[in-house]
Amino acid sequence: MRHAALGLWLCLSALPVAAQERVTIRTGDHPGHGRIVFDWAAPPAYQVEHQGERVILRFPNADAVDLAGARRLPRNVLAVGRVQGGIELTLRPGTRIRHFRNGPKVALDLLDPTEAEARRHQPAEAVRPQPSNGRASAATPSARPQEGEPARPPSPVAILAQAPAVMRDPVLSTPLPPPPSPPTSPQPSSLMPARPPADVPRAELPAPAPEPPAPRPVVARPPLAAAPLVSLAGPPPVRARLLDEPGTGPGMRLQLGAGVGLAAFRRGEQALVVVETERPIEFGGLLREPAFQGIQARASGGVTLITFPLALGHQIVPRQEGNDWFLSVVPRQHPAATSIPALRAEAEQGRTVLHVGRPTRVVSLPDPLTGGPLLVGLVAQAAPRQIVTRGLTELDLLETFLGVAVLARADRVALRGGVQRFVLSIEGGSMSLTAEPGEAQFAALGMTRSFDLPAQPVAAALERLRAQQAAIASAAPLLRSGARFGAAQTLVGLGLPQEAQAMLRLATQENPDAALDRRQAFLAGMAALLAGRPNEATGLEAELPGSDELLLWRSLRAAMQGDAQGAAPGLAATWPLLQAYPDGLRRRLIGLAAEALVEGAQYAAARRLMEGATDEPAILLAQAMLEEAQGQPTRALEAYEAAANGRDRLMRARALRRGIELRLATGRLDAAGAAQALESTLFAWRGDAMELNARERIAALRRETGDPRGALTLLRETEAAFPEQAVQLRGLIQAAFLHALEADSPLGAVALHDAHPELLPQGEAGEAMLALLAERLTALDLSDRAASLLRRAMERAPAGEGRAALGARLAAQRLAERDAEGALSALAASSARHLPPPLLESRSLLAARAEARRGNNTLAMEALQALGPAGDEALSEILAEARDFTGAAAALGRHLASLPAGDTLDEAMQRQVLRQAALLAMGGNQPGLAQHRGRYAARMEQGTASAAFDALTTDPVRGLADLPRLARELNLFRSFPQRLEPLRTAQRPAG
Repeated sequence: MRHAALGLWLCLSALPVAAQERVTIRTGDHPGHGRIVFDWAAPPAYQVEHQGERVILRFPNADAVDLAGARRLPRNVLAVGRVQGGIELTLRPGTRIRHFRNGPKVALDLLDPTEAEARRHQPAEAVRPQPSNGRASAATPSARPQEGEPARPPSPVAILAQAPAVMRDPVLSTPLPPPPSPPTSPQPSSLMPARPPADVPRAELPAPAPEPPAPRPVVARPPLAAAPLVSLAGPPPVRARLLDEPGTGPGMRLQLGAGVGLAAFRRGEQALVVVETERPIEFGGLLREPAFQGIQARASGGVTLITFPLALGHQIVPRQEGNDWFLSVVPRQHPAATSIPALRAEAEQGRTVLHVGRPTRVVSLPDPLTGGPLLVGLVAQAAPRQIVTRGLTELDLLETFLGVAVLARADRVALRGGVQRFVLSIEGGSMSLTAEPGEAQFAALGMTRSFDLPAQPVAAALERLRAQQAAIASAAPLLRSGARFGAAQTLVGLGLPQEAQAMLRLATQENPDAALDRRQAFLAGMAALLAGRPNEATGLEAELPGSDELLLWRSLRAAMQGDAQGAAPGLAATWPLLQAYPDGLRRRLIGLAAEALVEGAQYAAARRLMEGATDEPAILLAQAMLEEAQGQPTRALEAYEAAANGRDRLMRARALRRGIELRLATGRLDAAGAAQALESTLFAWRGDAMELNARERIAALRRETGDPRGALTLLRETEAAFPEQAVQLRGLIQAAFLHALEADSPLGAVALHDAHPELLPQGEAGEAMLALLAERLTALDLSDRAASLLRRAMERAPAGEGRAALGARLAAQRLAERDAEGALSALAASSARHLPPPLLESRSLLAARAEARRGNNTLAMEALQALGPAGDEALSEILAEARDFTGAAAALGRHLASLPAGDTLDEAMQRQVLRQAALLAMGGNQPGLAQHRGRYAARMEQGTASAAFDALTTDPVRGLADLPRLARELNLFRSFPQRLEPLRTAQRPAG
């Protein structure tokens, strides 16, 4: 029993080890690198330790890794073994590594050593230079043994470096000691023959004497022979010549030979040209051409990759002449660029066949933007080309200038060459690219871009995002900014601006250099604009090379800020680019762009933009606006009703209000009905400038319909709801308040003023309204109420010009009631320093009249004489009351002389002229009457004043009997203004 229990315990303890999931290994070789993939079922945490030629991958459960799949090692790996907590790899000298996570898989790329690294790590015998004449010296064994000479086996290192990956033996993966160095002592002269004369045939030369055997080192294995001599002579270089032909842009001419395949496409701001040759390329004069500055070439895996900056809005146009290739850089709109036929795709048994001319081979390259694999199909014919980028879940078929380029996001993607075609497939699945690209994508062909926002299905974009997130997780913190930038672009394309902002914010927190990247700043501005916060989109002002995409986003920002007139030209020029965006991004922006185009009178562009999105609910309001702008009110009202019935609350509110305005403009609704209808829409959208504008519009309509009190009430409510807009609303509230005071009855206006005295504006408008109210109260024999109104207004006003003006109004009102003491008291209570000269003069005149009313004529006359011509009129009245007609006539004459001359006299001036004639007549000044008539008779208008003037100046006084008549007439003329003024202001129309 005890033995049975012990056996059961041992079985149970061994069960987890036997039952745990095994992790397989897959290996392979690619151009430029080898790859090892660990197929985990779930993404593991791992660490990579790189020490010289040893790499250790540490996993939490390294024992689960099955090394059986590592029997065939990549060419850059010498051995794979297990260590405590990880897997150890021994690398070929000079090999560089790159690791990343692809979903749950962990991949390790072993990059080929550079030529300099390979030569540095090669044994000395393998790099010994040859004689200058290209023949092997006697002391150096040639690559092929001489006749009669025993063959020497090559070194294992040389075998490992030259053998294909499929021929390597894992036994050779263990590093061997290098062969013994040759003796440094001088060799016998017989072994170092001099260079033979040029005229001696090679066949007649004596065979070199055999080398003495080298001393055997004390090692367990036999000595190794020297590696065969590596020849430094290579194939002739390819000369790239500058091409300058009329009618085309700058270009290059490559003399490659027959049947050489090429591919050309753009990635970001760089052009990539893949050439099917490893011959070195000499650029020569191309390096001095601005279009090819920074051009580079790198050979790897049987091809050469040429890269150089390619300006936005330009593309490469290839053509052939014999065995030479010509690559010209031209604008996208150039006829040569638009005449290249498009590549044709068709489905065949779950695969996509891409029909091309003369395909040569398929190579794999790392994508400079994403780091993922690029499958490039080379062709030996200059057409056709892939016109637009087309995206699927696991791949992107990129736009090319020549050949085929596929960005693979999954290991199952394959591109193979065939007869006049390439076959694109997904192992274990099916795919189809037979559907033609949409009209929007073709319309956007001429648009220049600055960001990678391809129009992919949502599933493809999400798969792309998962791959980018895996790359972020596997990268070191300071190396994640590029991957985060790519993920942020994908999030923007999906219409997820908040997530994109968070991704960019993490990039700047991890790497300070990312905060200085202008492209990242601009992308952050795009995300802020997409999130509905245009004021935060300051990154859109970053200085970047100009492109249509930058113009589009800056125009969208202007549209969102309400400047449709400024945004419309840019949107009209770039709308095809917006239409070619991914669905999630386009849905968020197309309504805004269409409405701005209509408001900016870009009707043709607006209609074309909306024709490509007829099923989008976001354009319903723009369609209604377009119908209204083009004079179709009935159809516009129907469209507004459709937009108001949508699910978008903002669109519903705008459609309701615009529909009401259209019915008002077309007479289907009056102002009162429009105000009532607009008021019912206030709860449709609240809390921003849109509600504020609606409230202001309702207030204006209420004032228009004769309801200023209702407008005032609404504006006061608006001020309480929007305290931050109080300054903007203050003018509207005061205007409504003045309108209500003017339209209301005198008692109602006074009550309204007493209820809201703080709403009376300062300055001339407020003073004029108070004077009007005082006159209306006086006309109703409510002089005390008028004086009380002016006094309260004066007391509430701060000391200064405004209070002094109100005091002068009150003093004039008191003088009109012959209350001299009240006038002087009002002037004293409102005195101030540094008053304007006109106000100071009017106050001095009022004070002098008040003193004269009190009987202080001497003091009054001295004050008036000090004022000069401005006080002559008041001085004339005081002298006339003192029966000094001669002095009164002289003072009034000076006053008339100071007034500006004109062809005719107004009513007030005629009264002054008539009064002057009366004073001259009462003073018996006949010469003065004659001069006065000659000066003003022709300027008097026909009427009562003119008849009286003629009577006074042509019928002189005959005796004392005429004086009482003249006195009565003078008093009558002088009392006309005072008696007529109450009649003029007794009642005022309410409208």
